[in-house]
Amino acid sequence: MGTITIGRNEYNVEERSMYQQEILFWPENPRVYSVLREDGNEHPSQSEIEALMKKTENVKELKTQIEQNGGLIEPITVVLRGDDYIAIEGNSRLAAYRILAESNPTKWAKLPVNVLPETITDSELFIYVGTIHLVKKKDWTVFEQAGYVYRQMQLQQCPYSTLAKQVGLSGPTVKKYIEVYQFMVDNNDTVQSHWNYYEQYVTNKGIKEYRDKFPEMDDRIVGQIKSGEIKQAKDIRDKLGKIAKSSDKVSNRIMRDVIEGKEDIDGAYARFEATGKSGNNYNKIKDFRILMTSDEFRKTLKAEAVGNHTILFELKKIKREIDKMVRDLDD
Repeated sequence: MGTITIGRNEYNVEERSMYQQEILFWPENPRVYSVLREDGNEHPSQSEIEALMKKTENVKELKTQIEQNGGLIEPITVVLRGDDYIAIEGNSRLAAYRILAESNPTKWAKLPVNVLPETITDSELFIYVGTIHLVKKKDWTVFEQAGYVYRQMQLQQCPYSTLAKQVGLSGPTVKKYIEVYQFMVDNNDTVQSHWNYYEQYVTNKGIKEYRDKFPEMDDRIVGQIKSGEIKQAKDIRDKLGKIAKSSDKVSNRIMRDVIEGKEDIDGAYARFEATGKSGNNYNKIKDFRILMTSDEFRKTLKAEAVGNHTILFELKKIKREIDKMVRDLDD
C-alpha cells in the first residue's frame, strides 16, 4: 500500500493485480479523446474506444514492448467510480493488453494496477494525470496537452493562472493552448495533425491584425488548411506571417488578395519576394526606423540623454554610417 499527495490531501494507493476485462477505458484521457475526435464520435461505447485505440501506432508499439518484457514494467492507474474501475492513466497499455489477450487469453488475462480511492475528486484527478504527463513524462503531443487543458477549463471555468498552477505549466502556455484549441473547435477541425497550422495562425501578431480587420479571413485560411492547400504549417509563419508583418501598401494589397481568394499563400509570397521586402536586412532596417520614429522612444531617450553625452555621441556615429550607406546605395 502506497500513498500519493494531491494538493493538501493524501490518499492511499492499493497495488494489486486485476483482470484487464474488469477495467474501463477513460474517454477523457487525451490519447483516447484525440482518437475519438478525429473519428467524429462524441459518445463512444467501450468497444468503440477499444477498437479505435487498437489501431494507433502507439498501442501497436506498446504491444510489442509488453510482449518482449513478459508484462508491464509500470502498472496502470485506475480509480473506482461507483462499481466501475476506470483507467485514468495507462489506457494505451490497457489496449495493448487487449490485443495480446486475443491470441493468448490466459497469459494476458491480468495486469498490475494502482487503485486510487473513490473519494478522490475529478479536479484532483485532473491535477494528478496532468502532472504526470505534462510535467514528468511529457509524453503527450502538444495537441493532446492542449485538449486536456481546454476540457478542464470548460469544466472548472477558472482563470488561466489557476489551471497553470494545478499542472505546473506557465500561464502564457495555458492561455495559448486554450485559445488555439478553442479556435479549432469553433471551426470544426480537431484533426491532430492540423495543430501546428492553427498554432502558427492564431498566435502570429501580424496575422491577428488582419484577422481583426477582416473576420472572413478565418474561413479562407481554415478551408485551405482542411483541404491541404497549405502544404506546411511553417508556410503560415514564414510566408503569410512575413507579408502581414510588412504592413505597407503593397503588402496590404497582397494580403487582401489572399483573404478574397484571389491568391494562394505561395503565389502571394512570390509577389512579396519580388518587392525585395522579404529579406532579414529589410526587416531589421524597418524595425530600426519604427523604433527611431516612436514618440515614446524619443521621449525616454531625451530624458536619458540629459547629462549623458555618450547617447548623442552614438547617435552622431549612427548618422554618419547611415549617410555613407545611402551614398553607397545611390551610386
